[in-house]
Amino acid sequence: MQTYGVASLLFSIVSMFFIYIQYQRVAQFIFAVSLISFSWSIILSLLEIRLSTKAIEIELSDIEGLEDPSVMEYLKKKFERE
Repeated sequence: MQTYGVASLLFSIVSMFFIYIQYQRVAQFIFAVSLISFSWSIILSLLEIRLSTKAIEIELSDIEGLEDPSVMEYLKKKFERE
């Protein structure tokens, strides 16, 4: 995920260079590649967040013995007691 984010920034910089030296078509193509790379980075980030959330829910269900391993349900139960 981070690799695609960094690549996106690098492609954006290269695109700006091509704009500076008046190669508009090349700059547009490289910027499009930059946008695709950034989009892919965001998608991978969302997938990693979902995976991490599920892992935390599983860990909490093992620790607390919850029937339904849901972080939101765990937090609701925890704050209702206090």
